[in-house]
Amino acid sequence: MTIKFLGTSSEEALPREGCGCLQCASLNKKDTRLRSSILIDEDILIDAGPDILKQLKVTQIKNLRAVLITHDHYDHIDGLKDVLKIRRDLKIIKLRSGQHFKLTGIDFYAFKVRHSKSITTVGIEIGSMIYIPDFSDLDYAMKYLAEVKVAVLDGSFLSSNLDGHLAINETISRTKPLKNLKKIYFTHNGHTKKTHLEMTKLIKNLGDSRYQVAYDGLELRV
Repeated sequence: MTIKFLGTSSEEALPREGCGCLQCASLNKKDTRLRSSILIDEDILIDAGPDILKQLKVTQIKNLRAVLITHDHYDHIDGLKDVLKIRRDLKIIKLRSGQHFKLTGIDFYAFKVRHSKSITTVGIEIGSMIYIPDFSDLDYAMKYLAEVKVAVLDGSFLSSNLDGHLAINETISRTKPLKNLKKIYFTHNGHTKKTHLEMTKLIKNLGDSRYQVAYDGLELRV
């Protein structure tokens, strides 16, 4: 199974317009981020934010079999209308807790995750990987994280819990004891004002060599 990160930013793309911080002024391509979305085996899309037409070619959209939606925040659904203009018969699955199904031979299981007071979301077990781009805590997710080898987790904030997102340092504290996890990637990365290289060094110091910062275009084989 191939996972491609189409976008790895939080609710706003990076760099932020008018900002001159090191992160936004960086010339490293890994510091240019569109809204979070992943593509599985070229034909299953998870979340379709406002950047989706930049992230996918028309031919790629025509080859999609399904779009899975984690929750109804605009940075996860605002591009769905654009996808449907190109591929009107596309299968759209609004994920809900407890949902278990198979697509193109891959098992998917959605489980409850806390996010905001008004919006519920899910984590998704995809084969031997878990994907949770938004969460305010990991209480419901820990038993699922203990069963897989790869996790892709919320990287919105570095050290303060704000706006329904658990801080990276607390996520590392919760997941570091899970020796079954061989790789932990942060996505939905926020405006930390630190470059990709700085964040990579920082999270490895807070955690260990298993922790990495995902970037747009990164591909994984899991």
